[in-house]
Amino acid sequence: MFLLLIQGLIAGVIVGFVTGSIKSWVDRFFLVILLVSMMGLPIGRAITINLIVVGLAAVMMVLRQSDALLSVRHHWAMIVVSAVVGGVIGRLLGMAASASALLGVLGIYAILVGARLVLIKPVPERESKAHPAWLAPVAFAGGILAGFLSAGGKPFKVPVYNWALGHHPMRAYALAALGVSTAAWAAIGAQIAVGQSLSPADLLLAMYEFVIITLTALGVAKFWSPKLNKIVALIVAPILVLVGIRFLWIAWA
Repeated sequence: MFLLLIQGLIAGVIVGFVTGSIKSWVDRFFLVILLVSMMGLPIGRAITINLIVVGLAAVMMVLRQSDALLSVRHHWAMIVVSAVVGGVIGRLLGMAASASALLGVLGIYAILVGARLVLIKPVPERESKAHPAWLAPVAFAGGILAGFLSAGGKPFKVPVYNWALGHHPMRAYALAALGVSTAAWAAIGAQIAVGQSLSPADLLLAMYEFVIITLTALGVAKFWSPKLNKIVALIVAPILVLVGIRFLWIAWA
């Protein structure tokens, strides 16, 4: 138990520092990687634990972005309904998938996020007339990703909301957080509904990780700078690609 707590502390500090540095408060899939690689948890259990962490983190971000969300409240229903449906479908698919399939998808996602950190520039601080056509499909796809892999999809959803739909980055981030929050809790509800309840040990570990990650990220926010963002992104990106390749190799071996 003591070793698990120490490993959890190290994992939480790493995830909190990385996500705080690159301002990825919602997408905590880094934790799944560390729970599997460093702590040796089965990937299915790691995803369940991270779902709780992501759900709590997304709720926290929704509260912090309440002003931005209020300005787009006419889109709430479209995003919430789409994200809930996607989250439920994603969780059912995730529970039915084999460990190898989950590990393979996690590897692909890690590679894509690594490439995204290096190849795609930060979203521009601009806003044009928002086009709502893709709100539902993006929220639905993000919901499936959250339910299947417990990944928030923020590295991809925010640019889509900003570039394709014309939302200012603050609103784009708030919309992404709203979708992830509802998808994560819908996924957890779906898992419980089909008889796979959350164990007390998983709940406690999830709360433990959430607190450590949040406190670390809040600490990083006090000395955050664009330079720190760039340095951490350049370090993390190749690591994610290598980890993704390793997971794919293991999944297909």
